[in-house]
Amino acid sequence: MALEPVDDDSFGFTRPKLGLAFAARHAETLLVLLVLGVALVIGLATAADYGLSTDEFNTDDYGPKALAWYTSAFTDRSQFETVEEYLWMYGPWLQMLIAAVQALGLANPITVRHAITFLFGLAGLAAVVPIARLTVGSWAGLTALVLCLLTGYLYGNLFFATIDVPFLFAMSWSTLSIVLMVQQDVPSWRLTLATGLATGLAIATRTGGVITHAYLVGGMSLCALEVLLCHGRAGYGQLRQIALHTLLAILMAWLTAIALWPWLQIGNPLTQYVEAYRHFATLDTSFEFQNWGLRTSTDKLPAWYIPGQLLARLPEGFLALLLLGMAVWIGAAGAWTRAVFGALRRSGVARTFSSEADTGSREENASKQESRAPFRFHRNGKGSGLRPVAAELAGSRAVLVVSVAALGPIGLLMLQGWTLYDGVRHVLFVIPMLAIVAARGLTRLLPLLRRRWIVPAAVGGAHAAILVAMLVILHPLEYIAMNSLAGGVAGAYGRFDLDYWSMAAPEALRRLEHRLDAEGRFAGDPPRVLVCLGWRETLAGVMFHRNWIVETDLDKADYLIATERWPCADGTTAVLVDEVTRFGRPFAQIYANRRGGGE
Repeated sequence: MALEPVDDDSFGFTRPKLGLAFAARHAETLLVLLVLGVALVIGLATAADYGLSTDEFNTDDYGPKALAWYTSAFTDRSQFETVEEYLWMYGPWLQMLIAAVQALGLANPITVRHAITFLFGLAGLAAVVPIARLTVGSWAGLTALVLCLLTGYLYGNLFFATIDVPFLFAMSWSTLSIVLMVQQDVPSWRLTLATGLATGLAIATRTGGVITHAYLVGGMSLCALEVLLCHGRAGYGQLRQIALHTLLAILMAWLTAIALWPWLQIGNPLTQYVEAYRHFATLDTSFEFQNWGLRTSTDKLPAWYIPGQLLARLPEGFLALLLLGMAVWIGAAGAWTRAVFGALRRSGVARTFSSEADTGSREENASKQESRAPFRFHRNGKGSGLRPVAAELAGSRAVLVVSVAALGPIGLLMLQGWTLYDGVRHVLFVIPMLAIVAARGLTRLLPLLRRRWIVPAAVGGAHAAILVAMLVILHPLEYIAMNSLAGGVAGAYGRFDLDYWSMAAPEALRRLEHRLDAEGRFAGDPPRVLVCLGWRETLAGVMFHRNWIVETDLDKADYLIATERWPCADGTTAVLVDEVTRFGRPFAQIYANRRGGGE
């Protein structure tokens, strides 16, 4: 690259002038790689710190049995007969991969599970970088990635949200492939197949993955609109190609889903899918939990539940930028709507398209180039009817895909009123898309701060440092992080369902191990330990690092490990001897009972 000398008035000497856009892009890429590298090292180094979440006991059983379905040439039906009921209605592809790696004996099976889950979660977050670059601009990808990694609720779940993390991975890469596909007038065959594979993986993870078809069809419809606007009847060949690529991607998606999801293989795939979809849409799980201090039932959630949870769990900076990004999006949508009504008043719908379908190539190319810039409207009143606003809509299709991916699932769940529980883990996959919207807010804010950037930069750096310190303090309970609007972890305690995965229980076990090792007790007669995990008590032994005995009877246990959701020691004579706390609030308690000293 040629360098051009340029005077620098500040220092009075000449220095080479690099292509600023080129340098900025490569600087962003290097920083992205640095952030991903640091996150990767930290994640793999700490994967052993996390015990099994309450949902990982069943998927640890599901994975090997689903794998056996394939290795037995589809004769071993244990995954449909001996696993926890309805688990087969989730796609098991990641669970099978984990089971295969666990079988190699490379490390502790729990550590292997969390390391692989984290790798896929981090890969899912990495997809936001190209999506943000394509739809927002420079530095948006780095911004979105950092916002995701600094969100404790998201980062913590990357290790153990056994169904939600692979869904996040599949949805993020599906969205990226669709964005790439709709940016071309007629997508390539390779990109079409990639989109089919990615969206099929989403469907093969959770039934909700079918929403990617809406993103795809909507985006490709806008591709078709742009072809019509630019070429009129001469573009019919391209329209056929667009339709063919769209249908091929959908077909490839379902072939992928059928290949990876055994549930779809044991009957008519369509009826099997519909049954699974209906099951989760009408889930009869019903229990109460705290939501902003209110007793809330899982099957009677208020419409504001998901926004309310995000308002409490996303960091303050993330929320501020997200609101700004949404304001930008709403403003652009409002401007486009006003332009539509203005065009309708001036010329009417019928005359607009009938008179402009066959305009000259110069006007067509100009319109096409203008449509590439999202939401820039003709305001001089001299545009030719609806054609300019339609072109702007078609040219903004990649931005619209991301906007719908960020806000559409939330709106859909709010309208449908489906049963939800355990925070907002069901919509974990939208947080990376919301981070892209937030990055758009930052890009709009930066030009206003060029001359006064020191104070905002210092505030942002301090905020990031506080969030990092928060993650360190909370480890390995990062997912209970709450922002100041909810009162922080201390203020949110008792007002929200925080440690719903009972991740404090494994840390309590490690504390008890150190305690008994120091005391030298039970050397020849191991203690009986009850870990309060609802209906998982009999399986808790996989988390023991000592030759202890799993107990399920309160009266026979020498020690009890009580958790926030399962306070099993209440009303007993057991004596509290230690507890796992964060910011002065207990999330797991160790009680001595019988030989432990409670009697």
